[in-house]
Amino acid sequence: MTDHPLARTVQLERMTSPEVKLACKAAKGVAIIPIGAIEVHGPHLPIGTDSIETYEIGLRAARLAGVVVAPLIWYGNSRSFMDFPGSIGVRPEVLKELVKDIALSLIRHGFDKLVVLDGHGGNYGILDVLIEDLHLETTALVCHARAWELATLPKPEGTPDYDGHGGSSETSVMLALWPDDVDRGRLVDSAPEIDLTPLGSVFPSPSGKYSKGPIVFPLSMGEMVEAGHHGDPTKGSAERGMGLLAVKAEALADFLVALKEGKIRWRR
Repeated sequence: MTDHPLARTVQLERMTSPEVKLACKAAKGVAIIPIGAIEVHGPHLPIGTDSIETYEIGLRAARLAGVVVAPLIWYGNSRSFMDFPGSIGVRPEVLKELVKDIALSLIRHGFDKLVVLDGHGGNYGILDVLIEDLHLETTALVCHARAWELATLPKPEGTPDYDGHGGSSETSVMLALWPDDVDRGRLVDSAPEIDLTPLGSVFPSPSGKYSKGPIVFPLSMGEMVEAGHHGDPTKGSAERGMGLLAVKAEALADFLVALKEGKIRWRR
C-alpha cells in the first residue's frame, strides 16, 4: 500500500478498502459524485455523451485537486428523450434516492464534503432537492455542480444561437475523447421547430436559445426537433473539445481546492 494513495489513483472503485480510508484523509473528506445520462444526442453522437464528458471532467479535476471521484452514475432523468431509441430514463425520485444512498455511504466513511457533479440538464431539479435534504439531515457539506456551466470557450464564428444539446460543443468533446464513435457522415444542422416567445424556455434544458426564461414548458426532444439535437455539429473540432475539457476541469479543480482547504464556509 502506498503512503500517498491519491498519487496512485483518485478513482474510488480502483482502491482497496484500506486505501479508501487513507484517501479520504488525504482528500480532507472531499469526493465527487459524477452523474450523466443515456439519451439521444442527434444521429452523430453516442447516447452516452453526457456521462462520458461528465466523468472525464470529474476525473481530471480530482487529479488536479487531489480529491476522490466516485464511480459514474450512467443513468439520469432522460424521460423527455424517449422518442429516440437507446435513450434510457429513470424517474426523478429513483435518481434522487439512488444518489442519496451513495452520498450517505460516502458520508458514513468520512467523506463530509461532497460535490454532486451533474452532466445533464434533466437531472438538476431533483438533484437540487437532494442536496437540500442532505443539508437538513446530515452535517456534511454538499453542493450541486452543473458541469455544462463550469466554464466555456467562445463558439466558432457562425455557430447558431440555438446550438446546445448535441451541438458544436458536445461534438467537440466527443471528437476529442471518443472520435471513432462520432458519425461524421451525419453531422447535420438541427434548428428547433418551436416558437415559445422571448419569455419561453424548455425543461429539461436543451441549452442554447431555449435554455433560460421565466416561463417553462416541459417539452420532449421529439417535440422540438426531428434529429434529436440542437445546433450545428459541423462547427465542432477535437481541438476545441480538448480546450473545453481543460477549462471545465480547471474551474472545478479550483473550487475543489477551496473546498478542501476549508475556504467554503458559512454561519452554522
